[in-house]
Amino acid sequence: MKSLVAFYFSGTGNTRYIAERILRNVSAEYTAKLYDVTSDPDVDALSSADVVLLAFPIYGSAPPIPMREFVHRCGSRLKGKKVAIAETQYFFSGDGAASIGRTVEKYGGTVILAEHFNMPNNLADCRIFAIRNGGELGTLLNRAEKRADAFARRLLCSKTRRRGFGVLSHAVGYFCQRKYWRKGEKEKRGRLKVDPVRCVGCGACEKRCPVHNLKLEGGKAVPLGKCVLCYRCVNLCPRRAITLIGNEPPEKQYRGIP
Repeated sequence: MKSLVAFYFSGTGNTRYIAERILRNVSAEYTAKLYDVTSDPDVDALSSADVVLLAFPIYGSAPPIPMREFVHRCGSRLKGKKVAIAETQYFFSGDGAASIGRTVEKYGGTVILAEHFNMPNNLADCRIFAIRNGGELGTLLNRAEKRADAFARRLLCSKTRRRGFGVLSHAVGYFCQRKYWRKGEKEKRGRLKVDPVRCVGCGACEKRCPVHNLKLEGGKAVPLGKCVLCYRCVNLCPRRAITLIGNEPPEKQYRGIP
């Protein structure tokens, strides 16, 4: 039986959901393991893998910092490997999957599949984007699941599809989003704010932050300036005390896929 090793980053669970569904659908022909890139993943598993799956959300058409760092850290291990990419997004990204795929290929890997999956919005402090939960996610999730199933079938049949690798997609991703997003990315990492009046020091954000960007000081959560913009803490804070891009507390938080 062939082996597949998947490495993912997921802020609020959308990407993990897609990665797990893909792995379930290929389990008849692949032994598969799933690792979170922020939780000391077993990079040695790359050596024996027939296929590597990279799964991540996209922010401004740019892969999240933990996934970029992982690919650069393990670049030499990707040489000669077949790589599939599953990228999750809210609206569009142009070349979201290809933005990491090009890096993979610079290290000598071969991208055999690349796909974009539209998933629920988790930008809870940006009121121009609606937050939906539970039954409100039905239609969107159904489409995403069908696309994940098709992705798995292509993997099983060795059919290539590389969404986002075209010249037009690259131009859309770069000029419409990534050029501007990456220019201000460092500044955005320091924008996470905790309202000391609302914060009760429960520690949920400190425990769940994937990069340990929050710690309790004097009974209040304090950001450390290394946010990776995943919105996990904004959505899980029981007092709605945390904001990132927006300035007002979330009226409604994203609860993840049921």
